[in-house]
Amino acid sequence: MKNSIDDVNGEKVRTDKVMAELVERGVAFHHTLGRTVATAYLREHSVPVEVIRRVFSSVKARRPARPARRRWR
Repeated sequence: MKNSIDDVNGEKVRTDKVMAELVERGVAFHHTLGRTVATAYLREHSVPVEVIRRVFSSVKARRPARPARRRWR
């Protein structure tokens, strides 16, 4: 899997939208359903073990997702 990280304002920010969404959903599951369910969800969706460990090790260890861009119509 290609590492898709950008440096934005001095912070490493994930640019892989699919992975970022999976991780965010996993974090939400962690808060509502517990770590076991969240870990199973992330593993089922092929999130690398090192990412899962980093996500659940501490909030500060997580890379921020890139803010959504506004679409002008």
